[in-house]
Amino acid sequence: MKESKFLLVIAGILSGCVQISVIIAMLVFPNITFNSTAVSSFSENGLKQDFSSNDDSEYSKRENSGFFKNIQSSKSKSSKAIIIYNGITIDDGIKSNENINNKAVELTENATSDRERAKILYTWIGSNIKYDDAKAEQVINGNRKMPESGAICAFEKRSGICFDKACLYVAMSRAINLKVRIIGGQAFDGTQYVGHAWNQVYLNDENTWINVDTTFYDGGNYFDSNLFNNHNVEEIAGEW
Repeated sequence: MKESKFLLVIAGILSGCVQISVIIAMLVFPNITFNSTAVSSFSENGLKQDFSSNDDSEYSKRENSGFFKNIQSSKSKSSKAIIIYNGITIDDGIKSNENINNKAVELTENATSDRERAKILYTWIGSNIKYDDAKAEQVINGNRKMPESGAICAFEKRSGICFDKACLYVAMSRAINLKVRIIGGQAFDGTQYVGHAWNQVYLNDENTWINVDTTFYDGGNYFDSNLFNNHNVEEIAGEW
């Protein structure tokens, strides 16, 4: 009975991500070149990376299979690559403000280790930022006018989808000097793997990366646990 309830919770949370390939196709503009970076496998305490390289002779239109897209102007190979999802760049998504920064500092001021600080942020976002089913529906349907996204939006509205929650975790981690990543890949909803975004945070005092998924907070312990065996990494979308 508990297992069935757990699977139903996970399935509901992932409903906003199931058609991510369709959404990405709508967001990607013509005349851009993709710089593919693949991450081959995932373990409980970090990533095992298998990077495929592109030299200049192979600089042609290629699309990786990731949740996010590295895009670079075809007119300038030296231009800075940006990562796009839901119509905005990752840099836009992780933008913070004074309220977010102050909240992160306030929550963790008595913490004595990086693990404790990281866990406090996971718990706060997981329990205070609700999953926005209506927004997920908008994104899935590929509305011409996409909803606001990112850390500030999630913090102010106290709601968001997986991308928003992952961005907020980045913003709050950076405010307290925790090194952090956004991960793009696939997560198991009980019956199939669907597109998803979550985080990794680096514990400097333990010299290790751990996995954090605030979107799955209500479905179990998704803070450095073996539940991440059912998450498949496709890429590191960003690291700060």
